[in-house]
Amino acid sequence: MSLRLPVLSGNTLAACHIKFVRLSTELRSQLSLGSRVLLGLWLLLMILIPHILPLADRSTFLLALTLSIVLQVCLVLSLLVHALSLRSTVASLTWILAFTWLAEFIGHRSGLPFGRYSYTDALGPHIGGVPMQVPAAWLMMLPPAWAVGTAICSKRHTTDDASKWRQFAAYSVVSGLAFTAWDLFLDPQMVAWGVWLWERPGIYFGVPAINFFGWALTAFIVLFGLSRAFDSSALPTEALLLVYTTVWVLNSLGLGLFFDQPGAAAAGFVGMGVFVVLAWRQVLFSHQ
Repeated sequence: MSLRLPVLSGNTLAACHIKFVRLSTELRSQLSLGSRVLLGLWLLLMILIPHILPLADRSTFLLALTLSIVLQVCLVLSLLVHALSLRSTVASLTWILAFTWLAEFIGHRSGLPFGRYSYTDALGPHIGGVPMQVPAAWLMMLPPAWAVGTAICSKRHTTDDASKWRQFAAYSVVSGLAFTAWDLFLDPQMVAWGVWLWERPGIYFGVPAINFFGWALTAFIVLFGLSRAFDSSALPTEALLLVYTTVWVLNSLGLGLFFDQPGAAAAGFVGMGVFVVLAWRQVLFSHQ
């Protein structure tokens, strides 16, 4: 009995090579020089953060965490400005920051839609009781999640108004779920680091299930508004998907190897990983 491994034909290898060449070309066109510099600085800091935690005090670690948010926000905005326009980018930024701050403001005061929680003073300056870094964190991940949903739903092209509304809704639902999958990593970290506290700890590593519903609902509303206002096909999809994928890889390794949260690492790896695989599959399929 012999074991035969599948052998890729020359045509298959050539087709794969062409797809990856086209993908790399697309990425180079979407990444300006400034974006590449920001990407390198952000990656360097994200790699260093797990090593900063045991070596530095809490304030230094939280400062590094804040700087990583700033760098990722600047990276995402640079990608949007390069692909869209300054006006469209500023409009998107304003909508995301304003609505997510409002959602967090209502959320930590009323318990809706995330559940009852409170912020500590760990992240510094607050606006209306909401740390400034929190809306910024939404800003740094909503556009990459939007690109994920756009890639996965890219075959849904319609012309009549009723169908377009369904298309926008589909984009927004998938993108919102892709964004919420990131919270499988984030919330357990923030609770462990004392950034926010839950009044009644829930079943997911101390996080209540309603929190994920609140994330998905808020993300859906924000992304539906963006989809209605801007042409999703103009997004730098591949570059933003690269950011989403990098967050997935770094969080999987960080929580699993350095922050002693293997359960959250595994859940986030699967949760975000589903969207990573589906989005890249569709992007590579489209590069014929």
